[in-house]
Amino acid sequence: MKTSRDIEVCPRCKLTDRVSPKLLLIDPADPADAAASPHWRVTCSCEGDLTVDSLKPEFLRGGALGQFIEALYCDRCGIGFVSEYMAKPPPPRYKAAPAGFRRVYPDGTVGPLLKRIADDPERSAT
Repeated sequence: MKTSRDIEVCPRCKLTDRVSPKLLLIDPADPADAAASPHWRVTCSCEGDLTVDSLKPEFLRGGALGQFIEALYCDRCGIGFVSEYMAKPPPPRYKAAPAGFRRVYPDGTVGPLLKRIADDPERSAT
């Protein structure tokens, strides 16, 4: 398994020379977010409001250190970040259509017409 000790590029400056491993303090879990979307992260994994709910369980610590994660920090940009492999996938996006909804895939293409978002067969598989 990969660890945050594997240096990756900074999501802002796209360089590695000033990136180093660091314990980062993240926001506590939000029970409302966890109940609403238990399989997806709510925000970006690289900047912004990263919470415990946004990470895969195998990268979380228990006990008093529960809000600290082994992550990466860029001294140049002043940001802490985690790798995509540590984060839950982003929630699916949908586009309204006259007769229902279409799922929007990461490459921008849209899926078949759905009467309801709950009818998306990929939603439960993700």
